Amino acid sequence: MVNCDLKKNERNKICLKQVGEAIFSIIIPKSDNSNNSINQKSVKKYVNKINSEFGGSTTKPVTLGCWSDEKREKLQCETGTHVSGYVDFDSPYDAELNKMNVSQRKAKLQKSYKFMKKVAKEMANEFGQDSIPVIYDNVRDISFIQGTWKKKLNKKYLSGKKSPKDPFKKYV
Repeated sequence: MVNCDLKKNERNKICLKQVGEAIFSIIIPKSDNSNNSINQKSVKKYVNKINSEFGGSTTKPVTLGCWSDEKREKLQCETGTHVSGYVDFDSPYDAELNKMNVSQRKAKLQKSYKFMKKVAKEMANEFGQDSIPVIYDNVRDISFIQGTWKKKLNKKYLSGKKSPKDPFKKYV
């Protein structure tokens, strides 16, 4: 059994994997508390902040969050946008992450979590929300599997329909 708390094991592969990797997610509200839509420019500002921390993100354009409103004795629901950033220490896209030892990996995960909580606090205040959820999901492994980038696919794979040039604008 390897003791991963020992300094000499900071680069041991078993210890590095025990730290794991992480998905950090946040829900951005689509409207204020009077049901007025929040503009794309304001949402995009926060997505760009997340992109700058993680090198990119995944956006699920519509979420539905519901809770029991005991004062009004009814179910309250609202829509949001789910944005996730990933920390993959084996990423082919980030050489700095690849070099991190156990302590550095743990510190990176805590730094990223602190960053997301700061973004949530800014958003909650700017958008007048009681709270904004931040999810820190420590996972065993994340892998960005590389393929071969192509400008265009063979026609047999295509539907003949065009996707939006700016999906963020269309869906968020």
